Amino acid sequence: MPHIAVSLYPGRDDATKRDIAEKLQQFYVETFGTDEEAVSVSIVEVPGEEFTQTIEERYRPEDLYIASRAVSKPE
Repeated sequence: MPHIAVSLYPGRDDATKRDIAEKLQQFYVETFGTDEEAVSVSIVEVPGEEFTQTIEERYRPEDLYIASRAVSKPE
């Protein structure tokens, strides 16, 4: 049962977050050929001043496949 976790800056309304979640779920279903009911998606808002630290504490560096300005992958 796959789970997709999204962390982002605050400011999106619930309709936008639901739309993002549904698109991610659909992408996963189409890409991996799994049932829609098997894929869950969470979206957590993290304040900007806490974002980098929160992500670095939550995820191992080797699990970061794409770095951003806020979170960089250690060399």
